[in-house]
Amino acid sequence: MGDTLLLILNILGTLYLVYFAGVIVLGLFRKNRGFPAAAPQKRIAAVIAARNEAGVIGEAVRTLLAQDYPRELFDVWVIPNNCTDDTADAAAAAGARVLPCTERVCCKGDVLRFAFGQLLDMDYDAFCVFDADNLVDPGFLQAANDALCHGARIGQGFRDSKNSRESWVAGGMSVFYWFMSRFFNRGRAALGMSGLLNGTGVVLGADLIREMGWNTCTLTEDLELSAQCGLRGEKIAYLENAVTYDEQPVGFWVSFEQRRRWFRGSMQCTLRYGPKLLWRAIRHRSLQALDLAVFFLGNIMQFVCLVPGAVAAVETVRFVAGLGGVEVVAALAVAVAIVYIAAISLGAALICRMAGKKPGREMPGVLGFWLIALTWFPANLSALIVPPRWRAIPHTSRATLADVAPGRRAKGRALSEDIH
Repeated sequence: MGDTLLLILNILGTLYLVYFAGVIVLGLFRKNRGFPAAAPQKRIAAVIAARNEAGVIGEAVRTLLAQDYPRELFDVWVIPNNCTDDTADAAAAAGARVLPCTERVCCKGDVLRFAFGQLLDMDYDAFCVFDADNLVDPGFLQAANDALCHGARIGQGFRDSKNSRESWVAGGMSVFYWFMSRFFNRGRAALGMSGLLNGTGVVLGADLIREMGWNTCTLTEDLELSAQCGLRGEKIAYLENAVTYDEQPVGFWVSFEQRRRWFRGSMQCTLRYGPKLLWRAIRHRSLQALDLAVFFLGNIMQFVCLVPGAVAAVETVRFVAGLGGVEVVAALAVAVAIVYIAAISLGAALICRMAGKKPGREMPGVLGFWLIALTWFPANLSALIVPPRWRAIPHTSRATLADVAPGRRAKGRALSEDIH
């Protein structure tokens, strides 16, 4: 009975890994055609939910006001919430329109619900959602316009990093997001599949929000909205040229707590939407629903795979110990650790290269990514045992668009000065 159970678990784990690896590999060999250029015509509201972000909100607003997009076709809205600093004043000074949140809110999803409730009555065709610590590439709104003009109603841009070299932790988390953009979302787009939202740089058609409403209640509103789109058959487009530079946590424990919160929210989505997505996949033969169901199943599969993995490790140690005792076991452990670190580091370097980065310049993140990967499962497990509490992540990077993307124009500061 025990051997049969282990065999079943091994088969399930193998099928899961083969599916995701297969989609990634197939996507690498297909060209992502993207969206053809379209004349600017969509009126867009850039929306930023901000809590105690006075130190960074100004630069985010300036990069948005510097968009290569007709100024009369977009507005920048900052939604201060639960602030104890001068976020609202800093946003206004940079040129944003400020809409103070007057409702009790507990998370970003609540703030966006309030914002859309106010802004949907205005004459906007779409909304682009950003975080307060972001720097936005000058071509973002034009890329959003292109996608919207060609039928997309929701999309995810390329999530880059503005502080990948600040620490090995920031670099390692940057590698993760480069993987999600270059391999996960781009691969799916190349295969004609739906992408996955990941927090910022999100494009939302106003008509879609009116139809769906904004009904997120989990800790991960991006994953929840992805699931809701899957249940509706609403394809999430990938906008490779819509680039956002996000700030990554610098300290390890801040990153660890962030990942605990992500997993808790992802599990909430798994329980709430997983069975519904699977049912839709079966009933309507929906590949999008199936892909999302498999994605959320990963929250459970990592624990399922732990059992055969642990059994295999114990059996290997017993076998090796019988050959040469503790010294041989120790040597094997060292060899496994070296191979693991080397393999993960090489994989991280490949991700950097495929994302258009120079691995040599991202070396702290490349060499530290193995520890980020190794501690992901403990972070997830601890989130089940001790639920994470929301804690603000300090945003301290003062990088500008000229620092992170020297080849791109950055007119925001001059524009902001002209306003005043």
